[in-house]
Amino acid sequence: MRPRALITVTAVALAGAILGACAGGGVPPATYDLVAPKVMTLTAPRAAKFQLVVNEPSAVRSLETDRILVRSGARVAYYKNAAWTDRLPRLMQARMVEAFQNAGLVSAVGSRADRLDADVELATQVQAFQVEVNQGKAEARASLYVKVIDGNNGRMTASRGFESRVSTSSKDIDEMVVSLNQAFDNVLREVVPWVAKRKR
Repeated sequence: MRPRALITVTAVALAGAILGACAGGGVPPATYDLVAPKVMTLTAPRAAKFQLVVNEPSAVRSLETDRILVRSGARVAYYKNAAWTDRLPRLMQARMVEAFQNAGLVSAVGSRADRLDADVELATQVQAFQVEVNQGKAEARASLYVKVIDGNNGRMTASRGFESRVSTSSKDIDEMVVSLNQAFDNVLREVVPWVAKRKR
């Protein structure tokens, strides 16, 4: 049976030290993945004719990790013996690219490594991606701030925040991950068609 204890810290500034302490020895973490929404889950406008580069999202230090974050007020925790399959920003980037591919709303989409001649770049800030526990109730929260950048002149042409909250367990890591995936899915189902409408 997998341990379900939380490793708590009293300040966000200590998150890096806790991560380092957990990296060595002990039980290998159970790994979890994010899942991109399928095309049939998206309310899509007609296809846009531009090439899109999805940049790796930026995030604060507490989210720049593969650990699964739990917050209670100002206190930060990482679920013991559980991790994402990659650093969260890089994993999000891959799933965002996949979501655009699934939707078929742009002529081409990829990361900078794909060497696309980008008409549009997507810059994203991860404002929240965690389970939040308050008075015994828990919610999975996904919050992204998305910027659309003109690939020709580097100017921002549109920006918007997207957020979703899904009720979850405060103890069961499997349920937490399912709820985080649902919150992320809800956000991407709004982000993808919104970006596709920015330029035709």
